[in-house]
Amino acid sequence: MKNFKKLVLFISVAMFLSCSNSSDEDLGLTGEGTLTAKVDGQAWSSLKATVGAVVSSGVLAVQGSTSNGEFIRINIINYTGVGTYKTGDNLSNVNSASYGTIDPIATWMSTFNLGSGTIEITEDSATTVKGTFSFTGINASAGNSSKAITEGTFNAPKS
Repeated sequence: MKNFKKLVLFISVAMFLSCSNSSDEDLGLTGEGTLTAKVDGQAWSSLKATVGAVVSSGVLAVQGSTSNGEFIRINIINYTGVGTYKTGDNLSNVNSASYGTIDPIATWMSTFNLGSGTIEITEDSATTVKGTFSFTGINASAGNSSKAITEGTFNAPKS
């Protein structure tokens, strides 16, 4: 329950920060994490202060967001450390990768048999999780529109 509360707090802070149109420096924040990708070919980078990872009860959650409300979130269920994990390859696979916006409110996901994706964890230390990812996210609420998230990398401090 303690780790769940940390995860909820982490997501709440990330959402709060994402409502601002400022940089880490403008907000007076410090952060060491990085989460970058290309979204439909356009460079994307989160605020350093919003990047983090939580490992709890065999689940890894990594997230980062921008100052305008865009976010990328990765969840690996039955997490076992360094290795390659798939999303969107079958109905029993609950791993997920998502890209979302808050204006307008929309999310493109790869999970179960929706979309497709790969997450590679390259390092998992006591303080940091590093890796790469790519996925095609589907927004079922918007006529199954898709977003290609490519060249994703993260270096996320654990909380």
